[in-house]
Amino acid sequence: MRMALEFAKKGAAKFISHLDLQRAFSRAIRRSGLPVKLSEGFNPHYVVSFASALSLGMESECECVEMAMAKEVSAEEFLLKIARALPPGLVAKRAVRLKDNAPKLMAALSEADYEMHLSKSCVDDVQRSIQDILNRNEIWAVKVSGGKEKQIDMRPMIKALAVRDDRLVMRLSAAQTGSLKPEMLLNEIEKQTGQLQHRVKRTVLYTLLGSEAVNLLDAYKL
Repeated sequence: MRMALEFAKKGAAKFISHLDLQRAFSRAIRRSGLPVKLSEGFNPHYVVSFASALSLGMESECECVEMAMAKEVSAEEFLLKIARALPPGLVAKRAVRLKDNAPKLMAALSEADYEMHLSKSCVDDVQRSIQDILNRNEIWAVKVSGGKEKQIDMRPMIKALAVRDDRLVMRLSAAQTGSLKPEMLLNEIEKQTGQLQHRVKRTVLYTLLGSEAVNLLDAYKL
């Protein structure tokens, strides 16, 4: 069986790298006593997979990790034990058992929601910039990956963009085949508005069922 955990990454924990996050979960699993499977071979490790790596310095309310279990465990017991074992800043929110035929969460992930607080003085400028962006057919930018630069068109990867109250909300592509970091979109907005404070938080992860974006864990929970 496979269990999935939704957890928040807050406070000082936002500065934990993805590699250190993996180590933190390995230690938490050992402390929890949960029957998570170990891989085979000379260097066995827990069979754990994260849906997506989060940018260093970003908080999140919706990170997801899945674990292969060596024996049956209820979602309630799983959540209670892992919550007690996680370090400060990593907050277990809910646990679900995944359907046997569910794809890997990493492969199923398609889109993500982000939000950022705006000062009142820049709201009008940001709204004008958003309207301009949504009216454009192409938005080219330079993406650095693996030390190499390449030109990408951001426009197809912007799924939704709006100002709600004093928050900038963004839904962006987050798939293995193509993803857009919010910082790249914010850099485009800054060309028209001036500098913004990039205190971005990830709030929801989605998969696509047909053409509908559905919460990642809700789509595959048993």
